[in-house]
This record gives sequence, C-alpha cells and structure tokens, in this order.
Amino acid sequence: MKTDVQAVFLTRYSFFGSSGWRAADSKDKARLLDPERLNKRFELFQKMNLASLAAQTDPDFKLVILTSSDMPAPQAKTLTEACKDTLGDERTRILFRAPGSAGQWFQKYLSRRMNRISHSLQIVLDDDDAVSADFTEIVRREGAFAASTLSPEMPHQYLSFPNGLTAKFEKDGINLMPRDVPFTNLGLTLVAPTDTPKSPFMLAHKKVARRHKVRVIHDQRPYYIRAVHDTNDSRAHHNDEYMDAAAVEKMFPYFPLLRDLDLKAFGGKPADHRKDHDTTASSSSAAA
Repeated sequence: MKTDVQAVFLTRYSFFGSSGWRAADSKDKARLLDPERLNKRFELFQKMNLASLAAQTDPDFKLVILTSSDMPAPQAKTLTEACKDTLGDERTRILFRAPGSAGQWFQKYLSRRMNRISHSLQIVLDDDDAVSADFTEIVRREGAFAASTLSPEMPHQYLSFPNGLTAKFEKDGINLMPRDVPFTNLGLTLVAPTDTPKSPFMLAHKKVARRHKVRVIHDQRPYYIRAVHDTNDSRAHHNDEYMDAAAVEKMFPYFPLLRDLDLKAFGGKPADHRKDHDTTASSSSAAA
C-alpha cells in the first residue's frame, strides 16, 4: 500500500545547542554568533545549501532551519530574506530557538506543525553542505518504498548515501575530492511517521546501523558535497585525492552550483568552466 511522504531538509544554522563533537566556535555563543563569522557562514550557505536546493529537479520539499534566538537582527534578516527570495515562503521555515537539543526542537516542530502528511523523510543537510540536483527526486522514491515496508514492530528506517564529494575551501580556490563514508550524516534520512519521537539529530550517525534498520544507497555516483573550511562546526576529515579537471567536469550535471565556485582544477577561475548548455540534472541523465 502506498504511503504519503513529505521530504523535509533539516539544517542547523549557527544554532547554540548540544551535540557530539563540536569546534571551539560552536561551544562559545559569542564566537558562534560573531557577525564576521556569521557573514562567512551565510556566504557558504548561499553557495552550497541554498544553491543545491534551488537546483532540485523535484521542487516538492520543505527546508526547516534551526538557528539561535540570539542571532543578531541584521544576520537574521539576511538569512530570512535569502530563503524567501530563493525558495519562497511556502518551502522554508526558520526556527529561532533557545539553546537545547537540535533533535528535540526539530521533532517538536514536525510533529506539531507539519503533521498533515502521515510520514516524513527527515533529511540532514548542514548549512555549508550541498546535495545533488536530483536528491529530492531519488530520496522521495527510495523513501516511499521504505515507508511502505514499515510496521508496528519496525516503525522507522534510515537511508544512507555514502558516496559524495569533499570541497576543500582554501584561499586560492577550492579542491574537490571523492568521498565514500558509510553511514555519514550527509543526506542521512529518517523515514518515519511525522510525529515520531526519533530524529536523525538524536543519534551517533556512525553507529546508526547498530541500532536501526538502514538501507544503504551505494550506486557509485555522488549525492552530496561536504564543505571543509576554516569555520567548520564539526570534524572535517578528508583525503588528499584531488580531482582533475576531467573528473570535475563529470560532476557538473549532479551539482550545477559547481559552475559558480572558484575551482582549482580550472585554474581558480569560475568563468573557465561555465558552459552554455543546459546544466539541469535528472536521475536518469545524471546516472548515465
């Protein structure tokens, strides 16, 4: 029997809360909400998270952003206006909340305000990361199947997407590297009733398969970009297997946003790798 599902991307945006390992900036409210730092994070948010969602081949999704209630007014206004201008009021919700558990804040909002649809796909997307242009299309398909297999004994399931890219932001440009990490939090998706007490933010994602049913979508193509830079809020491990121009060129259909980045593989000049042809990805063409 078909189960109705809604795709909801969940983003923490300079939220002063509790989680596992955190960088020094995220433990100090003054440093976390420093205007200069917030401006840098907003630039990454626009280039990565927001740009990738604007390019989705399936536009039927919601973006719920959790940020701090103490966010300075100018930065709060800039964030709100950017989301509205890019995705529209109907697809974005920004929650300004007091310190606490990100998972609990998200869970409360979904169960109370988004429960008109029986099941949700809760998708982790950090503010500085990106998903492929066909991610919503694919996660909706995979999530609908997963939802149809749920039972009272097993009322939820996770979807994991190991394959992606690392984008290392440096002063003279950006290097791309392939990334393959089982049970990464990049694109990690909880398939469950909308009013579930579970949240992908209330578990150790590396141990998700020990305690939960998980379907791994491992089909040798990238689904996300993990950004590494000087203001990361979590550990930023990566390899040094830099991709050359030919390899990067193959990534453009998955991630149209790459055409607007300062990629080292193209000499650090974005204009060198822009094309006049259509850059829209679809699940069929991107997988070819």
